[in-house]
Amino acid sequence: MFESLKKNIQSVQDGITAGLGSRLQRLSVGEKSATTPTESNVNLAAGEDLLQMYQTQWATMHHMAEQNAKMAQDIDSAITTLTHECENQHGQMAEIHSLLAHLPNIMAQLHSMLATIGSLRGLFEEVEGGLLALEDLEEDLALQEKTLDLRLSLALSREKHNHRLNALRSELSVTHQAKMVALERHQETQRKEREQVFSEQFTEDIKNYKEQGIVTRRISSSDDEQGLKLEEVDLEQDTSELDQFLNDPA
Repeated sequence: MFESLKKNIQSVQDGITAGLGSRLQRLSVGEKSATTPTESNVNLAAGEDLLQMYQTQWATMHHMAEQNAKMAQDIDSAITTLTHECENQHGQMAEIHSLLAHLPNIMAQLHSMLATIGSLRGLFEEVEGGLLALEDLEEDLALQEKTLDLRLSLALSREKHNHRLNALRSELSVTHQAKMVALERHQETQRKEREQVFSEQFTEDIKNYKEQGIVTRRISSSDDEQGLKLEEVDLEQDTSELDQFLNDPA
């Protein structure tokens, strides 16, 4: 870009130089062709106009040169910015190229990751099934624990009931034994009283028989005697009177 700008400025300078040369040639030709080289025919203001024109052109060229320099600075800044941008893009393209060079490895790793994800999915399904089985096992264990608690409670209740029952049996057994002892004592007393009554009655009957030859009264069965049983009659008593009666010849 600077080369083209330099060429443009050089072309402008060449054009100005060529224009000045052509005007000087025209002026010299005009002076040579004059018929009378007197001072009255010379245009003294021509050089002033020419100089004014040249000054105006040079001022215009200087102004254009300043504008071109300013534009060149702006263009240089833009080129610098574009250069940095291009360098950045070049670095990015190099990085992209490097990434593209590693793309097969990345794809291989991606396929490996997909296979790993598939295996992990299978493992997750197995773990999920194991968790469900564990939940079922936990429910079964909770049910078994509850059953064991109920059985333990039932066993404790049964043991407590058996303890109460045994205590009641012991108490009833003691009471029964006490009552049986009292009953046996009462029955023994009644038996002895009956034996005494029977013995007295028998003695009296034997006496009446000896005196009168007949038995005048019979043993009346009272309410107390109706419950007398054969095994309750004690035969081991004094039989001397009976033996004397049987051995008496009268």
